[in-house]
Amino acid sequence: MPFRLPTRVEIAPGSLARLEPLARGFEASRALLVHDPGLLATPWPARARAALISAGCAVEVADDIEANPRHTTVNAWGERARSGGIGLVVGLGGGSALDAAKAIAMLAANPGGCELYEGRNRFAAKPVPFLAVPTTCGTGSEVTWVSVITRLDQRRKISVKGDGMFPDHALIDANLLATLPPHLIAWTSVDALTHAVEAATCSEANPVSDALAEKACALIFRYLRRAAADPKGDAEAREAILRAATLAGMAFGNADVAGVHCLSESLGGLFDVPHGLANAILLAPVMRSHREAARAKLEALHAAVFPQDAPKDPAEAFLQRIEELVSDLKIPSFGSLEIPREAFAEIAKQSEGNNSNPSNPRAMTAADYLELLERLS
Repeated sequence: MPFRLPTRVEIAPGSLARLEPLARGFEASRALLVHDPGLLATPWPARARAALISAGCAVEVADDIEANPRHTTVNAWGERARSGGIGLVVGLGGGSALDAAKAIAMLAANPGGCELYEGRNRFAAKPVPFLAVPTTCGTGSEVTWVSVITRLDQRRKISVKGDGMFPDHALIDANLLATLPPHLIAWTSVDALTHAVEAATCSEANPVSDALAEKACALIFRYLRRAAADPKGDAEAREAILRAATLAGMAFGNADVAGVHCLSESLGGLFDVPHGLANAILLAPVMRSHREAARAKLEALHAAVFPQDAPKDPAEAFLQRIEELVSDLKIPSFGSLEIPREAFAEIAKQSEGNNSNPSNPRAMTAADYLELLERLS
């Protein structure tokens, strides 16, 4: 039962203030701050930049990261980091910014583009130091070894994985969620729930990932409705769901994800659908299709998360809890994505070819994914 988490994790409101001393400890003369354009309307990029300057770094800012980061953007910043002597990378944002920053830190020490390193441990040199500061409550990227990047030329997502891809430090500061719109709280938190549920039900699950996944699920079911209703005012709920997202990241980072992600990554690569939204839409229907194959795991999740209940069919009851949560949060329907039916076959083909497809609780072929898509349309 291997378990790895080399990242030093600090979970506390106000922990963004730790960025300056942590950065100073790496003694880098040049730092790259990576975030998406949407954060420019918040105070967080300016505070992070000021902390890096105070730590003695000359700071360059990459603020053009797309919602599904493109390999061309990542490669361009990787080349600039490599040629410009960047000694520290800080990722500030949701999963897209953190995944992009993670890949850029790797490319700062390795030649070529990220597409050369698709797969596991394909790079030779250790990435430059990388600090992760999440501003959403879904990704888990701050505690995983994977960076997911969109290959624009092939309209698909690639995964770059490596033991050296874990961030050196992660600052989990719930204050940063106060500027997040309620719908993004909902989408990204159901993304975290997806990470937890898939980690617990996939073929790579283990006792440690199960424990982490169960705790993440319990926090999300207890606090997400509150956090989405009042992200700015309900500090307790903010802290709980951000903690849940990190625990869920630890869970799937040491197990795997499965069919929900196989489909959502295909939708992101082909149609640029936001990853958190895709997972939020797909979680309930995909897990319902797995009900019999994952029955024992779903029953265990229900017992851990809702110990006060004693339904006749705990697996079905847990699926209904997911559906009720998604409904209460007003997650859009699959139809709202307006995916053309003629694309279903390609989506299904890419989903079957996803690296996580073998981790499904039941064997999934392109035909199975196509059947799911047809049922959703």
